[in-house]
Amino acid sequence: MEEQTKKIKDYIIKIEELTIKEAPKVDDQLLFCAAMVSMVRTIYLNTLGVEQTNIIFEQLAASFQIVDEFYMHDRPTIH
Repeated sequence: MEEQTKKIKDYIIKIEELTIKEAPKVDDQLLFCAAMVSMVRTIYLNTLGVEQTNIIFEQLAASFQIVDEFYMHDRPTIH
């Protein structure tokens, strides 16, 4: 488990560096994120199937709701 945690940390660092390099503007970073979400969804679907992918994304959405309750700063809304 420790090795997997290290890999995740390394991947996060690499993705953050790539995002800053490829999408220096905030608007571009949002587009970059949209592309990553699409890619992640496809990988999960191909690897785990529809049912487990739905569970993962439901849990992800739930985690955003939890964070939202504790995050007191103004947040922009994108329409």
